[in-house]
Amino acid sequence: MLHLRKIAFLIMPFYSETQIRKRHAEFVGLKKYADKLIFFDRLFGIIPFPFPDFDPSLAYFFQHEKIEELESIFKQERNNPGLTEKKFSFGETFAFNIRPANSNSSVYSNYILSRFLSRAPVFAEWIAQEITAEKPVERLLEEANGVINRIEYCLQYEQDKSFTLQCMAVFYKGFFDAFRNRVYGPGKKRKFIELFLYAQGIIHANYISALKTALTRSHDPALAEKPLNLDLPGKLKLMYELGIIDLLKNQYAEQDSISWENKMAETLCLITGEPIDRKEPLLQMLISFNRQDPPGNARNAAVRIHQRILRLSLGK
Repeated sequence: MLHLRKIAFLIMPFYSETQIRKRHAEFVGLKKYADKLIFFDRLFGIIPFPFPDFDPSLAYFFQHEKIEELESIFKQERNNPGLTEKKFSFGETFAFNIRPANSNSSVYSNYILSRFLSRAPVFAEWIAQEITAEKPVERLLEEANGVINRIEYCLQYEQDKSFTLQCMAVFYKGFFDAFRNRVYGPGKKRKFIELFLYAQGIIHANYISALKTALTRSHDPALAEKPLNLDLPGKLKLMYELGIIDLLKNQYAEQDSISWENKMAETLCLITGEPIDRKEPLLQMLISFNRQDPPGNARNAAVRIHQRILRLSLGK
């Protein structure tokens, strides 16, 4: 029997003929592809499958039933080329089509990745609810690291190319990229399941980072009283890691360099709440992120695993 959440997910809102005609006219009138994606998502939901919620145990890699659920989603996507279009017939056909041309494939994938990333819990609150006398933050951190160690072992020593191992490889690439603070948005169209797994890797890295912060704060009562507010570099770094910066770059890519920089800076000022006269230092911070070298303490084992991941990908 389907879980109630999945049943609710599969029910698309009902739209009357009048609503469809009005919405279609609005959709056709949109000039930018990114705006069409947002419109389509708001109307129908751009992610067509009930992907798992955040799970610190990553059971979908280790429990047979949950692995089968992921594989089922993979097969449904492979056998359904019409996921980027919704059609309605009222004497004439009204098509809402967001199938990306080659020039828009990166925008499409980055948008979906951002939607998966937006599903992450607020970890400060989530961790506070999970901590108990029997399971302190040290235990949560130990378990989270243990799951990653298990995945690293599988990727390093198992030689098959099973569906599970390929999924682990995509997840670990997201985790490894976030660990190095070198998250880049996809450069081409990717499968939903690939974007989901890559996003989960980033989210799990952020979860471990949040656990480490919680552990530090638990050992220092003075820190525990301080709010977790990000400064401007912290806000920009987070948006960079989540792929939001890449999405904005793609959206304004057709403009000349001066207009592109101004529009990027103005949009980021709106998002961060910075005064508009802070545009120039804000752009300089973005440039510095692009030039950062990965930290020198990345483990050699992780590098070897990452090299192997480059040879693994989900089958067609």
